[in-house]
Amino acid sequence: MSASDTQPQGRIPPVAFLGVLAAISPLSLSIPAQSIPDISNSFATPYGTAQLIISAFLLSFAISQLVVGPLSDRLGRKPVLYGGLLIYGLASLAAAFASSIEWLILARVLQGMGGCAALVTPRAVVQDTHKGLDAARMMAFVAMLQSVAPAVGPIIGGGIDALLGWRWIFGFLAIVAGLMALGASIWLDETRPLTAGRPDSWGTIFLRYTRLLNSRLYIGYTLAFTFGTTGFFGFLAVGPALLIENRGLPPFGFSLCLMIIASQFVTGAYISSRLVKKIGIDNTLWIATVGITVPAFALLAYADSQSVIPIVAPIVVFAFFNGFIFPNALAGATSVDPRIAGSASSFLGFAQLGTGAVIAFILSNMATDSAAPLALFLLGLGLLTALGMLLVRSAIR
Repeated sequence: MSASDTQPQGRIPPVAFLGVLAAISPLSLSIPAQSIPDISNSFATPYGTAQLIISAFLLSFAISQLVVGPLSDRLGRKPVLYGGLLIYGLASLAAAFASSIEWLILARVLQGMGGCAALVTPRAVVQDTHKGLDAARMMAFVAMLQSVAPAVGPIIGGGIDALLGWRWIFGFLAIVAGLMALGASIWLDETRPLTAGRPDSWGTIFLRYTRLLNSRLYIGYTLAFTFGTTGFFGFLAVGPALLIENRGLPPFGFSLCLMIIASQFVTGAYISSRLVKKIGIDNTLWIATVGITVPAFALLAYADSQSVIPIVAPIVVFAFFNGFIFPNALAGATSVDPRIAGSASSFLGFAQLGTGAVIAFILSNMATDSAAPLALFLLGLGLLTALGMLLVRSAIR
C-alpha cells in the first residue's frame, strides 16, 4: 500500500487556528522565564533549582511526544488533542497553587505531558492536508504564528507577575487551554489518514515508524531540525542570569529582548516561505545553516562584554535563521512517510526538546557571568546542523 492509497479525512482547518494551537508550547515555555528569580526567592531555593521549571517542562514535553505521536496516528488527531489539553489545563491550575518548588516542578512536568498534544496535532494536520513545497509553506505560516508566543509570552508573563504575582501566570495558561479546546470543537475536523476506510493497526504504525528511523533522509532532516533550533532554549535558560543578574537589565527589559529575538523568528519564517518556492527546501536549509553558525563567532568575541547589545544582537540573527530551519526541516522530515506524520513529528519534537532540555540544564549549571559557554554551544549546534544536511544530501544522491 503506497502513501497515495491512504487518504486524509475532513476539511482543511484555518491555518491561524493551527498556529495559535501550536503556540501553547512555546508560550508555556517562555511565559515564566522572567519570573525565575522571583520564584527562586518565593521558595528560598537556588536559581539553578528554580530554573528546572524550564528544563523539566522541556524534558517532559520531549519524552511525551514519543507516545502522543503514535496515539494520534492510531486514535485520531482530535481525541488525543482533547486529552492533552485536559491534562495541561489541570496541571496549570496545580502550578498556580503549588506550595513548594518540588510541587511546581511536578506540575510543569504534567504541563509538558499534556501540552505536547497541542504541538504534535497541528504539525500532523498540516502534513495530512498539504504536500511537498505547499506543506513547507503552510508549516512556515504555522511556525510564524507559533513563534509569536515567545515574543509576547514574556511580556504577558511580566505584566501578570507585576500586577498579580507569578502564580497567576499559570492561571492564565489554564484559561488558554479551555479556549483552545473550544476552538478545536469549532474549527478542527479529524484529518488522520485512513487506509481502505480504516485507521492503520498498531503493528503497521510501528513498522512504518521503524522504517522511518532507518531512513537517512529522515534522520538528516531530524538532525538539522534538532540542532538548528535548540540554541534558543539555551539562551532562555541562562539569559535571565546573563542579562538580569549580571548586567543589571530589568526583568521587563529582558522580556523586551525576548520579544525582539522571537520577532526575528517570525520574519525569518515569512521570508523562508517565499524563498522556498524559488530555491527549494534543501537550499533554504543550507543558507540557514550558515546563518546560525556565523553569529556564534560574534557572541564568542564579545562574550565578556558588560553591555546588553553585544549579547543580544547575535541571538537576534540566530533566531532569524531559525525561522528558515524550523518549517523546512519539519516539512522535509514529515513528508518522508505522510501516513505516520504524527509519529514522525513526535520523534522530531522529542529530539529537539530533549536536546534543548539537556542544553538548558548544562548551561544553567555553568558560570553565567560570561556568554562564552552559550557561544560555544551555538557554534557546536551550527556544525551539527551542517552534519544533518550532509546526511540529507547523501540520501538524495
